[in-house]
Amino acid sequence: MENKNRYKEILKSLVNNVWYIILLVTICTLIIVAITHWGSTQNILSRLVAVLMPFILGFFFSYLILPFVRFLQKQLNRIKKDRFLKIKKAISVTVAYIIIVGAIIIVIVYITPQIQASVKELGKSLQNGYNYLSNNRETLNKRIPFIHLGDVMNYIKTNFMDAITKYSDSIVPYIYEVSSSVLVTVYNIIIGIVVSIYIVLDSNHMVRGLKKIIYAVAPKRKEKAVWDTIIQCNHIFNGFLFGKAIDSLIIGILCFIAMTVLQLPYSLLLSLIVGITNMIPYFGPIFGAIPGVLIYLFIDPKLALIFAIMVLILQQFDGLYLGPKILGDLTGIKPLWVIFGVTFGGAYFGVMGMFLGVPAMAVIMYLVDLFSKRKLKKKGIHLPDA
Repeated sequence: MENKNRYKEILKSLVNNVWYIILLVTICTLIIVAITHWGSTQNILSRLVAVLMPFILGFFFSYLILPFVRFLQKQLNRIKKDRFLKIKKAISVTVAYIIIVGAIIIVIVYITPQIQASVKELGKSLQNGYNYLSNNRETLNKRIPFIHLGDVMNYIKTNFMDAITKYSDSIVPYIYEVSSSVLVTVYNIIIGIVVSIYIVLDSNHMVRGLKKIIYAVAPKRKEKAVWDTIIQCNHIFNGFLFGKAIDSLIIGILCFIAMTVLQLPYSLLLSLIVGITNMIPYFGPIFGAIPGVLIYLFIDPKLALIFAIMVLILQQFDGLYLGPKILGDLTGIKPLWVIFGVTFGGAYFGVMGMFLGVPAMAVIMYLVDLFSKRKLKKKGIHLPDA
């Protein structure tokens, strides 16, 4: 009887191993086929992303909004604690989306016209600068003999006109493509917002479902450690995004106030650029300063110097005081890895990759550090942190 049970266990183990080998071979085969037919793989992935884009945006929106919803829910829970929880959550979600949508509407209604006015004014200033260079070409050539302004301006003008002539036949199809792209983007955003509402409302059930899966798949007696690791990774990633968004909003407002006090033109437009690019660690303030410096150099070099110094002061204030106060040590990674995260993310995923590269790198470094500490602990080796 014992031998029979033993044979059954061996047979069962062999069957499991066979299925494991078949699964492994299948996965490896699919990977090899995908790599060898990379063009077809890219087309399939692009179609899949296009279909799933509303859900991807919905998950992303809900991921950003959920901390705000939980904050509101926490405030409401102080009233009649542990009662009317579903109603309180519904109110929190409603208030959060009303505030966010209201802020977007305010930006569109009040700030967008001012930005348009700044862009028009900037266009006039650039045109006046071009006219000044044209009218004073000989004088400027005598002052700066190593730059032939006439040749440069003629080259720009000629090539610009040639480009207009060359692509005039494709303007209508291009406009159609851009319009279609805008409509698809608007559709994805609207559906994404709707999807995000359902995700936020059902977040507790989704978290419990994910927890069940983790506990079912994780090795025995390590379920809690795996789940705690996932929670910490989420805390690092989400905390960085939410904290950096608040930090960038404050920097954008301070930039607008400083530019208004210094009477620098295009304050709203350039403050918006500085605030958005500040989401990119280290490089963000530099990227945000470049457009303003170039614009002011064309208008008045003194303004460019003032703007550059102002952004440098804001960057130091953000890096030494504001950023650490808001973010704390959520990332805890060295500048080298920050640069790597921004560079790698930007190279493969564009602007969004530059925004998300640093928190993703922080999560990877946290997992590497956790793994190395556990391995060292098993070996009985204690090394001090660097």
